[in-house]
Amino acid sequence: MNPFLFRLLAVACFCLPGQAFATHIVGGEMTYTCLGNNEYEITLTVYRDCYNGVPWFDSPAFVAIYNADWVQVGATVQMALNASANDTIPITLSNPCLIAPPDVCVHRTVYKQIVSLPFSPGGYTIVYQRCCRNQLIRNTPDPLNTGISIIAEIDERALQECNTGATFNSWPPVAICINEPINFDHAAGDADGDSLVYRLCTPLNGPDSLIPRPIPPFAGPYEEIVWTNPPYSLDNVLGGTPLTINPLTGFMTGIPNTIGNFVVGVCVDEYRNGTVISTTRRDFQYNVSDCGRPYSSFFVPEVTCDTLGVFFQNKSPDGTAFRWYFDWPTNFNSSNLISPVHFFPDTGAYTIALIVQPDDPCADTSYQTIRLTNRFLDAGANYTLGPCGDQGLVIEAFDFSTDTVTGVSDWEWTLYQNGIPVQVEAVQNPVFTLPEAADYVLQLISTAGNGCLDTVYVPLEAPIPPVNALPQNLIICAGDSVHLFPGADPAFVYAWTPANTLDDPQHPDPVAFPDTSTLYSVTIGGNGPCTADGTVNVQVVSSADTVAVVANPTLILPGMSSELTALFTGALGFVWSPATALSSTSGAVVQASPTTTTTYIVRAVLSGGCGAIGKVTVRVRDFSCEEPFVFFPNAFTPNGDGENDKLKLEGLFVEDVYWVVYNRWGEKLFEANDLDDAWDGNYKGQPQPTETYGYYLRVACIGGLVSERKGNVSLLR
Repeated sequence: MNPFLFRLLAVACFCLPGQAFATHIVGGEMTYTCLGNNEYEITLTVYRDCYNGVPWFDSPAFVAIYNADWVQVGATVQMALNASANDTIPITLSNPCLIAPPDVCVHRTVYKQIVSLPFSPGGYTIVYQRCCRNQLIRNTPDPLNTGISIIAEIDERALQECNTGATFNSWPPVAICINEPINFDHAAGDADGDSLVYRLCTPLNGPDSLIPRPIPPFAGPYEEIVWTNPPYSLDNVLGGTPLTINPLTGFMTGIPNTIGNFVVGVCVDEYRNGTVISTTRRDFQYNVSDCGRPYSSFFVPEVTCDTLGVFFQNKSPDGTAFRWYFDWPTNFNSSNLISPVHFFPDTGAYTIALIVQPDDPCADTSYQTIRLTNRFLDAGANYTLGPCGDQGLVIEAFDFSTDTVTGVSDWEWTLYQNGIPVQVEAVQNPVFTLPEAADYVLQLISTAGNGCLDTVYVPLEAPIPPVNALPQNLIICAGDSVHLFPGADPAFVYAWTPANTLDDPQHPDPVAFPDTSTLYSVTIGGNGPCTADGTVNVQVVSSADTVAVVANPTLILPGMSSELTALFTGALGFVWSPATALSSTSGAVVQASPTTTTTYIVRAVLSGGCGAIGKVTVRVRDFSCEEPFVFFPNAFTPNGDGENDKLKLEGLFVEDVYWVVYNRWGEKLFEANDLDDAWDGNYKGQPQPTETYGYYLRVACIGGLVSERKGNVSLLR
């Protein structure tokens, strides 16, 4: 089929009435009222996004009734859309200073229908299904493929006792504000006077975008939606302070901290004489927005020493006007700058106030008390070397800080290793352990009784043998020599073994000239309390050495790749050949994609100019555009058991596919143009009978291979 024509037809099918892809579902609920004589009035309430979503409400809404065995009872119910029964939900905010977000809009409509439900063991489930949910939802991972199942469950006791289900009194607010408390009463009424218990519950999933409006709605049981976890779950639906609901009153509280749309579920269980007789499920969406409320915040140190000038950092997230008071509540000293510097007349305590939008009735104010004082503190520190143990060299630090007026109250020591903090202590005279040779610095921040701080830094002389600087592996060619420890610290004493292939076994950096690969050991000490042992491996390479090289996998099909890995300790690099079908000719790891069996050679590049060679073969297996590489079943069983429910082509190396299924009268029942297409045994929404059907199949594989066939396939139920 022409690809352009296919896309045109796909768009046409996509827009057919009853199958329009939807991005609008906000929520809904279904309740029932017993009218007597086995008659029940079903009330379906559906909510849609009227800002971002499409299309309009279903007209009609298709509802199915299933018995306890998930067998549909009677015909699919068509609930007519009442044009006068839909409206736009007003946005009501809890605080008059909040601003309603402009991008939130929700429509509601109500469908009603009277149905006859004679007694049936196990009761009934009534269901309406639609896809898809609002595309901006954050707490479920794929909202554009996540539908909704709105159900009412009527068990056999409810049928026997003519029960009427609980009905929520009011719909939750359309928009809520970030960082503002949620306080909403989800209370429901019950005409029979049953006890009601409330809980958060996970909303039910529904159809996907392939069949957004199933007619009839699918039989259950119905799966719950998947949460985007982390961070969301039933215990943390919105983020921030988690939602909770009072089980006796239905009152919900929480504080969201993330802007976005979030799907939420609330269930009310109806208890009669201690037994649940019915459950009403509410599926809705919270739209969390920035409602623009002014919020005052600033930073300034609580204590400022040795200066009367103080910088005030305004951290208020919103606002265009500010008023500072530097000696609240006298209000004599003020500023309208965003982040001012103020000079106080003297030391002492001052209360600072910042008002955001000061002339607005929704102004917000924050306060902080600061203290200006003089510094009398002089930080000082020193240390002594302790013993050298298994963990390293012990350092004992001593505080010499003084404050003759207010005294020293707190100490914060930090040990830095090569500029990185590695140990923090908060006692006056701590102990530190230095694990290896490195650049160490001790930092002490002393705090005086008046809150002033002073800092001192002490570099540490750490006489630790530098075994961590020893080279791990050295490579030489046969007949060459090498220095074992370039840059060795001559302040230490060295003893190297074996000595017979060294020019001076007592030298910090001896020259080694081994004939074969040798592991040299060294003991370093003589400068302080620590002694340490280390090793240097010298690898002698000859022409007989080979590179270890592996292919994963070793057997591939055309179009596949194998990962080639070379390993040779101390190699400076690797060179691969032939270059055919390689991602690169250099590097320890390359990708090979040959179309025929190929042997690859890799050469390790070594510092002495010599090298080593390795080989590996990648075998390529031939394939065809027939079985087993292309498989089309001869039977399938669309009975909903999860096994072989759909007729589907399976294939490797397939570039293009077309297959079609006909009934015995030549009527086309299903047509596929994609490898992922599958027939579920239905035609125009109706299950097809157990029968043998004809098919035509054409498959194009890579390399220009084409397979065509005709045959029969059995549908078994």
